[in-house]
Amino acid sequence: MDFHKTRGALLAPLILIGLGVLGTVMLVGGLTGGSGVRIHGIFFLAPIGAIAGLVLLINALRRMVVRIDERGILIEHPAKRVKVALGWQHVAGVSVTTLPKPGDAKQRSTYLTVWPHGGLNPGVPQNWMIQNDGWTGYRLIDTADLRESDDQITQVLRQYAAPVLR
Repeated sequence: MDFHKTRGALLAPLILIGLGVLGTVMLVGGLTGGSGVRIHGIFFLAPIGAIAGLVLLINALRRMVVRIDERGILIEHPAKRVKVALGWQHVAGVSVTTLPKPGDAKQRSTYLTVWPHGGLNPGVPQNWMIQNDGWTGYRLIDTADLRESDDQITQVLRQYAAPVLR
């Protein structure tokens, strides 16, 4: 089954672009007005905000492929530098698990997590590794990035990965 990327991450970049453009217009107007108008220093950051918003928008619109089928798990998420093609024969366990976010132990999120045989990295950033009961596992993708619910993901895992489902 193919899973689809959520479009919820588009709002923040669009707001940042809008505020950045508005601030840039106000900055240019203040600089070229010639009436001795004093410009607040924050307006000099507006062009940077507009560019940062564009970068976030481009990353939010980048293609993402998530497929779970009889062959295994395929994930391509260039914005997060993740590329995984993992057959079921290489998987000791797989689950949909709530874990701390990488680099921020205070925040938690739900991840599609895999424990490959031998603990070999399937193609994700090294800081996505977790340890549990002597097993080395990897967060493959935050389920909040997908339109489908955690229950739908679990149902597909039951269908294709029942022997290794944790």
